[in-house]
Amino acid sequence: MSTVRPSIRNSRRMDYASNIDDISKPDPQTTGDIDIVCPCYNPPEGFIQELYRMIELLRALYPGRRMRLIVANDGSARGFGPEEQAELLRSVSDTEIIDLPHRGKGAAIRAGIARSTAPVTIYTDIDMPYTTESMRSVIDNVACGYDVVIAVRNSSYHSKLSLLRKLMSYGSKALNRIFLNIPYTDTQGGLKGLSPKARKTMLRTRIDDFLFDTEFVVLSAREKGMKIKEIETTLRDGVVMSSMSGRVLVRELKNFFRIAFGL
Repeated sequence: MSTVRPSIRNSRRMDYASNIDDISKPDPQTTGDIDIVCPCYNPPEGFIQELYRMIELLRALYPGRRMRLIVANDGSARGFGPEEQAELLRSVSDTEIIDLPHRGKGAAIRAGIARSTAPVTIYTDIDMPYTTESMRSVIDNVACGYDVVIAVRNSSYHSKLSLLRKLMSYGSKALNRIFLNIPYTDTQGGLKGLSPKARKTMLRTRIDDFLFDTEFVVLSAREKGMKIKEIETTLRDGVVMSSMSGRVLVRELKNFFRIAFGL
């Protein structure tokens, strides 16, 4: 009877899974503040009302914990001027707005993460596309001792993508598997949870565009003692995924090979 040896990817995944025994199990309801970091660039009309609704739903899940919203405005040319910022501050209590020159999503996320001081930090897009249960799962896993919680996109996500975006998503996973030598291939989910230790790693990233996510996961996977977990997540009904231009695709491919070859 032949013996099947695990692949490098599976072997590495088992190595990371062995950290589970080291995870403490505190009550997620009593583990301190939660910071939510959202990058904002030319947001859609009506986003403040939706943001308010989602934050209130999340706060209802954690009635004993402070939940702060940190919005990093990535040099928006429309949709987030002084009037909209004032409306957001009125509508969503405990909100901080950071105004930045336009550099990209990665730069905006780092600026927001740098302001976070909570035991649990998550970041997601300004339209909060994931269900509250998905976000709760990310929060609770950080509260229970994981340093990095990666949202893995399920079929609900891919069903909402254009053919080009689907090809890009699957292509990204294949490139991660082949070139990056890490057990986590779905690095671009747009929702992640971070411990204070992981926030320090995020601040070491250098890519200003979308692939800062992949850079962060690579740095985290290489860091000794970093406890990482993947969880399956679901998009909210009615969420419309944005398109991506060919110019952005070429730029992100260059960023990918910067990560792969350490340039």
